[in-house]
Amino acid sequence: MAMTSPNSRALERYKSAVTTATSVLGAAMLLRRVLADVLPGTALGALLLLPPASARRHAVLIEEFDGALHNRVFLAAKAYVSTLLAAAPSVPLMKASLPRGAGAEHVLLALRPGTAVVDVFDGAKVTWRLSRKHDGGAGRRRTTEDAREVFKLSFDAEHKDMVLGSYLPAVMARVEAMSQEQRQTKLYSNEWGKWRTVRLRNASTFATVAMDDALRQAVVDDLDRFLTRKEYYRQTGRAWKRGYLIHGPPGTGKSSLVAAISNHLHFDVYDLDVGSVRSNTELRKLLIRMKNRSILLVEDVDCALATAPRREATGSSDGGNPVSKNHKVTLSGLLNMVDGLWSSSGHERILIFTTNHKDRLDPALLRPGRMDMHVHMGYCGFVAFRELAANYHGIQDHPLYPEVEALLREVEVAPAEVAERLLMTDDADAAIEMAAKLLRGRKAGTGEDGGYIKQKLHVGPRRPRRPPAARRAVLDDGIGGSSRRGQGRGSGTGRRGRGEVRGRGRR
Repeated sequence: MAMTSPNSRALERYKSAVTTATSVLGAAMLLRRVLADVLPGTALGALLLLPPASARRHAVLIEEFDGALHNRVFLAAKAYVSTLLAAAPSVPLMKASLPRGAGAEHVLLALRPGTAVVDVFDGAKVTWRLSRKHDGGAGRRRTTEDAREVFKLSFDAEHKDMVLGSYLPAVMARVEAMSQEQRQTKLYSNEWGKWRTVRLRNASTFATVAMDDALRQAVVDDLDRFLTRKEYYRQTGRAWKRGYLIHGPPGTGKSSLVAAISNHLHFDVYDLDVGSVRSNTELRKLLIRMKNRSILLVEDVDCALATAPRREATGSSDGGNPVSKNHKVTLSGLLNMVDGLWSSSGHERILIFTTNHKDRLDPALLRPGRMDMHVHMGYCGFVAFRELAANYHGIQDHPLYPEVEALLREVEVAPAEVAERLLMTDDADAAIEMAAKLLRGRKAGTGEDGGYIKQKLHVGPRRPRRPPAARRAVLDDGIGGSSRRGQGRGSGTGRRGRGEVRGRGRR
């Protein structure tokens, strides 16, 4: 009797299995065709336990971390889901938290792991589900530190292109818009080569700053135009930044204008103390560490650079006296920050210099292309006076206004002085009388508030001023004067820079 080899037996079994499978498949196809002629499509699908194409689900997993960094899409999804929860009636359990430094109106709602919320976009339903996964190998004890949250965004297969191409970008854009609206601006100051931050709580806006209407509108229009010209700056090969020189006598609202610009743009303010910067290298490092969409502020720039040399050379910059090695930031270092290569280290930045004495600035700072717009903040005019009275006491008209208007044409008074008088009492009539009394005293030359006048407006004996040629020579030698020199009262009669807008608080 012939022996059958194992390979032959296996081949026979394989042929038998293929034949059986083919028969079953053929029978199934025949049965399906017969039922299709008798039953509707929906009933046929239910009978065969095959879900329709519209019921098949796809999903996108959004993890909390992308490597060692927070996943920006996860953070945006978390903020967006919070808005869905505020309006969702079907989520019985959720978490609530208050971000650090935020007001009570910014309570953040969040899903608990294992719960979900449904959103509708262009008629399509999508589901956000939060889960938690643990890192680490098998057998390792799980801890809270190992847990990482994951969002699962699920949707019907037919909506895949819409979710990836439209829905997720719309979520990111909405969260960005919300963050700009709710963003708390911060104030940074430099200390030992690093930025220290506090919350900026100055509530000044363009509506509350006492300034000329035309000047106010010109600044607002320039800022708004700057924000919308990203493509223009790219096409022209220029850094996306804008420079403003704000000059005028003390107390005319220069710092308030800076705060109003910050609040209008929702930009953080980096207040640079040039005197505490130890070198040009440290200045560049501080510049690199600034965020985009921010303001770099250098107040009293004439005093900050009073003793700064032009270059980091051991000899003289123009053949004269040698330059001291103890100088910190040089003028060339500051100019490189304004419009040199290092000025391109960030995007969407505003650079603001303030000064009480524009005529004492080195001409190199004022040339076209460095300070794009010069804003003169002048003394208080009558329209500005009325705005201050309306802001502080809600007064639109008063019997003393004709006298006040006449006095303001004859005397020079800073808006800060007027505001100080208006804030002395809650009685509106008494406050207007105090302000009028200040103007009468100023006209009579009695100096009723003499200490303030001498300190803030520098009325009285002044230092003898150098001739123009001597002042120019001093600037060229890099020793523009001692800190906060004699200070004449006016804002100077220096050459008006490019884009300069002047205002006197509206006469």
